Amino acid sequence: MVTMFEFLSIDVLYEICAYLSPVDILRSLASLNKRFSTIFMYQFLWHIHIDGDRMSLLTFNDFCENILKVVRHRVVSLRITFKHVVGGWSLVSSALKYHQTMLLRHVQLIDIQPYEFDKFLCNHLTKQLHTLIVDVTEHNPFNYQAMEGAYLAKVCSCLPALTICRLPFNFCRISRKKLLKSSTTPLMSLPNVFNTTYLHTLTVGVNTSRFLEHLLPCIPFIQNLSIGIADPVVIKDDGFDIVSMPVAVDAHLLRNLVRVRVNCLNTMSFHRTIVLLSCVLDQLIHFSLKLNSYASACDPFAISGDIIQQTCIDRLKPSASYALDLFFNIEKDLKEKEIYNSFVKAAFFRRQKPRVIIQERNNWDIGRDHHCFILYTSPYNGTKLQTHFFSEHLPVSSKSMDPTGLFPRANELLIEGLNGGSSHHELSKSRKPTSSFVPWSLLTKIVIDGSYFISAAELEAILRMSYNVHTLQIKEDNGSLCRAILFDTANLATRINQQIKSFDMDAESITLRNGEYFCKRIFNRLPDLKHFSFSLHNSHDEFGWHSSNTRHGQIACTERIVNHICYLLDHFQQLVSLDMSFVGWTFTATPCFSYLIRRQLHKLLLNRPYRVRCSEKIQIWL
Repeated sequence: MVTMFEFLSIDVLYEICAYLSPVDILRSLASLNKRFSTIFMYQFLWHIHIDGDRMSLLTFNDFCENILKVVRHRVVSLRITFKHVVGGWSLVSSALKYHQTMLLRHVQLIDIQPYEFDKFLCNHLTKQLHTLIVDVTEHNPFNYQAMEGAYLAKVCSCLPALTICRLPFNFCRISRKKLLKSSTTPLMSLPNVFNTTYLHTLTVGVNTSRFLEHLLPCIPFIQNLSIGIADPVVIKDDGFDIVSMPVAVDAHLLRNLVRVRVNCLNTMSFHRTIVLLSCVLDQLIHFSLKLNSYASACDPFAISGDIIQQTCIDRLKPSASYALDLFFNIEKDLKEKEIYNSFVKAAFFRRQKPRVIIQERNNWDIGRDHHCFILYTSPYNGTKLQTHFFSEHLPVSSKSMDPTGLFPRANELLIEGLNGGSSHHELSKSRKPTSSFVPWSLLTKIVIDGSYFISAAELEAILRMSYNVHTLQIKEDNGSLCRAILFDTANLATRINQQIKSFDMDAESITLRNGEYFCKRIFNRLPDLKHFSFSLHNSHDEFGWHSSNTRHGQIACTERIVNHICYLLDHFQQLVSLDMSFVGWTFTATPCFSYLIRRQLHKLLLNRPYRVRCSEKIQIWL
């Protein structure tokens, strides 16, 4: 029997290391004796996670220099979170660049910026990667791509051994229109078929069905495919015919395809995509469909339960599984509910597995003659939940149902007035049936869109029940929640300061003129924040603070903004990142002058090292 820790077998050591961080392993275990040092430096395979979301600039740099740089030749997987980080890839690449041969095969990059991703692709380490996973947040520039498939083609060219690839970058039609006016760049780029020989799993963001039609022949060995489709509703001068349908892809070209996940952002996208994939549905072992349908009940392209049954479910083989996540906004169907009833009568709705849940939602914000409802299979695999998911009329028993089983992947709750109804009022009452359907323990983020419909006491109660939530985002136009926080109404500020580490406030009541008052009050109420984001709005009145095209006006605006920044950095001692946005300002009347702000910050002797990114908004990493 082993009685000394130093004599433990390698297998047991590796099991122990699965519960320890790289810092603990390297600074505690590796230095115990020569045997441990040899194991961890020359035999152990390292899986490194650099969580920039929780690290200060000094901690991030220390990790790269004293951990990553030491074990880089034995690292097989690398996961880096770049949210709130400015120029983080330069620190990582500096720690890796001196080794020409490495074991690195798997990389995950979370919320990396395009200019840093371009540098990543130029790094010599990328050629040996087998897995590349990129995740981006809602406002990342990758979600506004002017060219379809540009980065997919580039990645496949730079990473010839790639087997798993996730690039959820969204094509943006507005960005394309700007490109058309100023450039002759092609509107679509496709990977070379010789660069996709090993690619078997691919996830891409929102594109058009025409891009999907051209992409499929380029990935003949694909097994798992996930893509979003958003075809235009009105087509002008781009050769895209909204009436005609594409030709179904030849199943022999995609004989390895077994799993498909499609996110259709409108009705026409659904019809085109299903026609395109119709010949391969019968070979799938899993099919997932997400759909947003805005149509009229008399629309010839309206999607009913029969259409879903005939074009999707019936084409799957009996052993195949499927998942549905459907949202419907049907005009002129409030009384008859024809589309809603068609789903209730559909054959797949009556099946025991997978169980289908259909839920009506109020329509007061959309139109009196609109009928809105959602339909999804259980368990629901989405990560974002809205309040209309929960109702006392939900067709499941709150006593026998575990909400973490119904929503196993949920981590974010969106509460917005546009959902209508009063379900959010019921959520704040723990004894109400509606509240029992919410997977409170899984939630880590809450987003409030609007504030006239929710009180400070209700939000405080919701935060108390969602005890694992550490991120709060509020967007409002009347400033009621902002005032409630500044004056600690119903102990809301006390609750936020105890629980929330990342806080984002976008209230129209916060302007450049009263920004100093807001900064002082928010520090008094929430001194323990680690990430703080807020927006300065244009007041649009005669007393508002307006920038000027004159040099004096630019300097005055810059001084006021820099004073806000300095106050926050001097007082928030635990702050890791600060974001300041500008809302309601025009390009010719903006208070943000990047070169002046950088110059002013450079002249000041701030008490902490920092990195700053300044363009349309100011982002500071401490």
